[in-house]
Amino acid sequence: MMAHTNTRPGTVHAALVAVQVFFGIQYLAAKVLLQEIPPPVWALIRVVAAAVLLLLLVGFSGRRLPREPSVLWRLALFSVFGVSMNQFLFVNGLDRTTPGHAAIIMTGIPVATLAFGILLGRERWRAVKGVAVTISLAGVLLVIGPGAVEQPGASWLGDLLVFTNGSFYAFFLVISKSTLDRLDSLSATTLLFVFGSVVLIVLAGPSLAGFDIGAVSARTWWLGLYIVLFPTVGAYLLTVWALARVESSLVALFIYLQPLIATALSVALLGERPGALTIAGAALVFLGVFVAVRGGRRGGSSVSSGRPRPPSVG
Repeated sequence: MMAHTNTRPGTVHAALVAVQVFFGIQYLAAKVLLQEIPPPVWALIRVVAAAVLLLLLVGFSGRRLPREPSVLWRLALFSVFGVSMNQFLFVNGLDRTTPGHAAIIMTGIPVATLAFGILLGRERWRAVKGVAVTISLAGVLLVIGPGAVEQPGASWLGDLLVFTNGSFYAFFLVISKSTLDRLDSLSATTLLFVFGSVVLIVLAGPSLAGFDIGAVSARTWWLGLYIVLFPTVGAYLLTVWALARVESSLVALFIYLQPLIATALSVALLGERPGALTIAGAALVFLGVFVAVRGGRRGGSSVSSGRPRPPSVG
């Protein structure tokens, strides 16, 4: 991948801020949307719509999709962890918890990626990495523990589903990196969503039988359009663009903005009130990510060993 040394740092930083704003708003938008569209149905609609839009972008750009059977099989496998199960678990988890809880838990993705990298031999073990993983995991356990639910709308099961979703995506980052770094980003992302659509048709297809599309309000469809265009397609493309220009450790730092945006919107619009355990857990997660990023930069490596794909597609 070519280095883009002529791009102004401020432009890259603006793109990364935009990505986190997209994700931060998405938690609230999806929470409202799920009041009218069942979680499995929305997961299917989101991924299929994104796949169609990405296919159109590939066609207009003149790119060619990979055709080698070995590459296609790997992309199909990666899509299970990075797209289909990622989306299926996320919407089912968010439906059972609050946007603030979900955003805080998802902030642990960079550290989870680091942990999988070490376990699978993709990262060298260093003491600072072990400390970072331990701190972040302790924070997540505070947020998702049964005693941490301080208000209606949050549940241990919902938090656990979001945590599992983030873990699946972190695993995807590690196992897919060497393959995706050799492929055109737009073409590879398109196929990931196409394969993810196939899996979600199997998982969520039965839920379509009882879905009354006519009962969904126009507001909800507008929210859905926002989620497909910005936190899905737009965030993927902007993050891949940024990853070609800056260190992945810098990209990871911007994830700090997600829970701040999501929690602020939840407090203002949904009446969510973070309790002491949630605040303490969030502080530990942030500290763990900070230690991982700082340790990676000093050791000459990044949080996810090189250039990962986007930090979140939740």
